[in-house]
Amino acid sequence: MTRIEKIDELDDEFNIDIDVFVDTTTKTPAIMVLDVSESQSWYGGIENLNSAKNVFLEALKNDDYAKSSVELSVITFNHNFEKILPFTPISEVNKIDNFKASGGTDIGQAVVEAVNDIKQREQYYKANNIRSKKPILILLTDCEIDNPSEINEAVNITNSLISRNKMTMISIGTGKEVNNEQLKRFNPTSPVLYSPEPEDLIELFEWVSTTLIGYSQVGNNESFKSEPLENRRIEFV
Repeated sequence: MTRIEKIDELDDEFNIDIDVFVDTTTKTPAIMVLDVSESQSWYGGIENLNSAKNVFLEALKNDDYAKSSVELSVITFNHNFEKILPFTPISEVNKIDNFKASGGTDIGQAVVEAVNDIKQREQYYKANNIRSKKPILILLTDCEIDNPSEINEAVNITNSLISRNKMTMISIGTGKEVNNEQLKRFNPTSPVLYSPEPEDLIELFEWVSTTLIGYSQVGNNESFKSEPLENRRIEFV
């Protein structure tokens, strides 16, 4: 349950009873960066992504603590990026409209924008004395890029944040033709979650939601271990 402190203040001079509610829940900012380029339309990829994000959102909304502590943002990208959802408490997210696949793949600018949004949210927390946990960036893509150098800036930024323990990152490879070598560059400290079968995205997103729920509930100095994935088609590479 949300930890709400009710502070009753009585102003004797004006004889007014004032109830002030302070939300002391520690926030967990999570941002999803999702590939909606043309290749995601192959083999039913975009349809399964749409189903998976609904399962993910429903799981978070059904958890009493997560729906008050997790703040979700969503960015999609093809040759451009689009901010689908700014950082919003899960309890206030009604739905996320279905995605459509088209265009090329520019991962770098989307990841850089996501990191900028994370920094802005952390500044908001600090300015308003809101406690927060280390942010989580969830990247889903086939990472099919023409030139590896085009993601260098984004890779350097994520590597720096992760090495300084300023951000957690989950990388998911989706589709039958995933460049896991390039995708792993974003977070060399953790394996890429990968399955060649698009229908496995639903189970992958269930796992991500369970992981996010568990992570949101532990203290800042406490360790958290994710539940194992039972689907043998899903690999850690």
